[in-house]
Amino acid sequence: MTRKIRIVLHMPKAAIEQLYRREKNHKIRERLQAILLLLDGKTAKEIASILRRNEKTIRLWAKAWNAKGYDGLKPWKGQKRKPRISEDEWKAIAKKAIDKNMTLKEVFLYIRNSRGELISYKTTWYWLRKKLKIPYGKPYISSDKRPKDAEETLKKD
Repeated sequence: MTRKIRIVLHMPKAAIEQLYRREKNHKIRERLQAILLLLDGKTAKEIASILRRNEKTIRLWAKAWNAKGYDGLKPWKGQKRKPRISEDEWKAIAKKAIDKNMTLKEVFLYIRNSRGELISYKTTWYWLRKKLKIPYGKPYISSDKRPKDAEETLKKD
């Protein structure tokens, strides 16, 4: 049998129940439910089986509640995955793509081959097109294949 976790009462139990009923964020609501169950005398193992979470997760939520109260249950920074390529590196890749007139596919292959990063084509597209606003097609102003006197040739016909 696991030992019971001590919970610091930052507010009355009725106030916690009221927060639980009014909370719209499902993550915070689930964490408040765990705190309420701990206050009712349930063990972390019992709560873990009720909420279908790991026992360690319940203990982590209890520790956060004891440290910061309600604010400790809110999702904190650091829960997101760190990007494989930073924004500054993406800007350098975009600059190189523009300088070398690379297509999106070529940029994707360049990242895979030179950096060894396993990123998807969709991620490459997202960073170059959506985030860094590189236009569609080859990222250059004028075509290398276009003749210098194209305007004059079209006017003659």
